[in-house]
Amino acid sequence: MAKAHLIIIGNGMACGRLLDEILKRDPDLYRITVFGAEGYANYNRIMLSPVLAGEIRADEIITHSEQWYQENSITLHSGDPVIAIDTATQTLTCQSGSLFSYDKLVLATGSEPVIPPAARNCDLDGILSFRNLDDIDRIMSKVSNTQHATVIGGGLLGLEAAWGLRQQGLNVTVIHRGDWLLNRQLDPAAGRMLQQSLEARGITFRLNAEISQFSGQVSSDENSAYLSGGSKSEVHPRPETLQQVTLSDGSVIHTGLAVIAIGITPNHKLAKVSGIDCDKGVLVNDRLQSSHPNVYALGECTQFGSHTFGLVAPLWDQATVLADQLCRTSDSLFRVQPCATKLKVSGIDLFSAGEFLDSPETESVICQDLASGTYRKLIFRHQKLAGAVLYGAVNDGNWYFELIQTQQQVQHLTPDLIFGRRYCEAESIPQLTPVGVEEIQTSAPELCLATGATS
Repeated sequence: MAKAHLIIIGNGMACGRLLDEILKRDPDLYRITVFGAEGYANYNRIMLSPVLAGEIRADEIITHSEQWYQENSITLHSGDPVIAIDTATQTLTCQSGSLFSYDKLVLATGSEPVIPPAARNCDLDGILSFRNLDDIDRIMSKVSNTQHATVIGGGLLGLEAAWGLRQQGLNVTVIHRGDWLLNRQLDPAAGRMLQQSLEARGITFRLNAEISQFSGQVSSDENSAYLSGGSKSEVHPRPETLQQVTLSDGSVIHTGLAVIAIGITPNHKLAKVSGIDCDKGVLVNDRLQSSHPNVYALGECTQFGSHTFGLVAPLWDQATVLADQLCRTSDSLFRVQPCATKLKVSGIDLFSAGEFLDSPETESVICQDLASGTYRKLIFRHQKLAGAVLYGAVNDGNWYFELIQTQQQVQHLTPDLIFGRRYCEAESIPQLTPVGVEEIQTSAPELCLATGATS
């Protein structure tokens, strides 16, 4: 009896994880075909910034090589993207005209970078995104010809790109429209500490700023011309090259490279033109099923309720649930869980999980040691830990994250909890009574504890 044909469109990290999960459950259940848009085998996208920084090579982040696909009898197609899906006949069409039929189809088409308005329809040479290995190659081709790079976006990806470019010897300015860095993961205090650490490493920041215009120039001298079509008579000017960016306040930054990293948006174009229900992303239920039978979606292209996804943890959860559904090993259901955040910049330790900003319904405890540059903030709701922000002392991050996930009562651990697991288990510090929003000075004058609800 012929095996059912499982086709996966998209060969990113979510696809790789799903394949691993399926092979663990039943490696002989399906005939599997994967369509990948990039000319690479599966790689760890999280490690792009160390590749940009020159800390590791691109081949070191490959997780599933072409040989791995062959050894596991999985057919991999690269360079011939799927352009249409016929859900009625359960067939799909590739750009080459090739037709494939499926029994089960998984959309794992990932995401695309968000492009700021000033960069749309802008053909200047030197404006690049930072999402894949091809982007790394394009960025590196510009590094030797410029002294200054501008990164648009002060989120995780932008800061990692900025650090990678700084490691390449460039002067780097980060443009961020938020009030503080990582404003979706950190509170203002931790964001300012992060900014100070990165400024000490030579990175410049412009906060509360947006780019209103990218400008370039074509040199008029003879050396700026190039030949087209092999004919000496067909001489054209070189493409206009980025030379400066203008901010919304009118200030100008001279730069030869602009790296855009202001966020991602689900890539649901194929699903939408194929009649599969989409909103911001491909709409899925808690079994990762789309609006059509035998069609599933996974990863950054999906939308579950009002949620879209850009971190790895929920993608791993989705892959586990979908593998259970496809292999019928369990009827596990997908749920949105709190996520933890870490920054991949050498020498900087930060951790954020769950809630990070105060609200009228929460209480917070803060411990900051100015001398050592460490900061801890815990947020509580109904005697349970709801969030944690750690900077410079992150060893208890995973424990705090576990308490957030399990939602167990922790009032018996407070206020020792702010000092970490070791203190809670050993009960080696005196008990302190919360006093609203007042500060309690400990024996170290740089260290303060503040508790209370924020109105």
